[in-house]
Amino acid sequence: MKLINALGYAGLLPFVLLPLAYHLQWQFNLPQLLQLYMLYSALILGFMAGVLWPVLHQRADSSQFSNDNSKLALLAVSFPVVSIVGLTLLADYFLLLQTFLFALLRLVEYLTAINKQYPVSYQHLRHALTLVVCSSHLLMQGLMK
Repeated sequence: MKLINALGYAGLLPFVLLPLAYHLQWQFNLPQLLQLYMLYSALILGFMAGVLWPVLHQRADSSQFSNDNSKLALLAVSFPVVSIVGLTLLADYFLLLQTFLFALLRLVEYLTAINKQYPVSYQHLRHALTLVVCSSHLLMQGLMK
């Protein structure tokens, strides 16, 4: 679990460092830095939505897979699709969209009881990561103005 925690927190580094670099206007091209942030955000959202798949697979193997789980599988794959479409078509609102999608993903984990299938330490990690990522997106949105 130590490695998972370390990787989780390491994954936050771009969500902390890129807004800082953007704000301080370190020797970077600001539009490229923003684009890097947005691409990283889309990548991580897809990765986090993918965390649902082992749970769905486990349910399918245990004959607990229902129509609700089919809907959840469709929802899980929709997160990265909506993210990429948003990045392409709604770039000005992308950071707000991502904030909503990251929060919605965590809410789905609660509402579907997937969260209960995670070890308690992972539940806490997911909560902390989501909070930092959503805050980072709102901060970056504010910095763009």
